[in-house]
Amino acid sequence: MSRSTDPTSPLAHSDTWTGLALMATGGIAAWLARGFDQMSRSYPMALAWVLVALGALLVINVLRRQSASASFRTPAQVALLALLILGLWTLALSGGLGYLLPTFVMQLCFILLCGSLGLIQAAMIAAAITGISYLAFIVGLGVRLPATLLPWLM
Repeated sequence: MSRSTDPTSPLAHSDTWTGLALMATGGIAAWLARGFDQMSRSYPMALAWVLVALGALLVINVLRRQSASASFRTPAQVALLALLILGLWTLALSGGLGYLLPTFVMQLCFILLCGSLGLIQAAMIAAAITGISYLAFIVGLGVRLPATLLPWLM
């Protein structure tokens, strides 16, 4: 059996490819953040390096464990669904539905997609994440949001 088809090969493990994708995304984001002014550069640069580090940890974990390959079918389906949810959130946010409601629904969908919590617990965590992100980004950092059709929804 060749090394590429060996199920214990690091290249056959889905976490290897996910880690490499995170590292590449973080590297590209760090490269793009170089063009930002000094005030705007720190947050995207830090986030980019966090992505690189998390990707490297995934790859190192695969190399350390040398476990059999995990199926990529289910993670790919979940990733596509997560991408759809993120796209719908972007449309809702830019379409004038405010920040709080679309963000709460997005967070609730992500938590339910993980499948580890019930609806009430997931809703409470989604509400907490939405509130904290609103306070951090909109109130604390002054991030401007697109105009909303329903101002009372924020």
